[in-house]
Order: sequence, then structure tokens, then C-alpha cells
Amino acid sequence: MPEYVIIVIVGLFVINLGLIAWAITDLLPRENVKYLPKTVWIAIIAFIFFGSVIYLLAGRGWDNKPG
Repeated sequence: MPEYVIIVIVGLFVINLGLIAWAITDLLPRENVKYLPKTVWIAIIAFIFFGSVIYLLAGRGWDNKPG
């Protein structure tokens, strides 16, 4: 396998880990999430490649917290 392919795969893996951390830290304190319960969103985030992007685009609810 060429070296640049390995670099791209490792880069995508690192980006995915960062997005998983961001999505889970965003999900846990929220009172409202859309479409699915929190436990299902955690499973999607953890087990589907770029499932965190699915959550961040589709699953975030609206909180009335400032900031």
C-alpha cells in the first residue's frame, strides 16, 4: 500500500476520533435531541464511521441555554 494512502487513513481516523469526542460531549448535557433517544445517538456516534457528523447535522436539539 502506498505511503500516502496510510497517511490519509490515519488522518481520517484522527479526525473521526475528534468528532466523536465533540459529539458525545455535546450530546450528554443536552436535554433535547431530535429523532432518537440519547442512547441510540451514542451508539450511532460510536459505531458508525462519521456517525458523529450525522448527529451534529441531524440530531442536535434546541436548548434554550445562552452561549
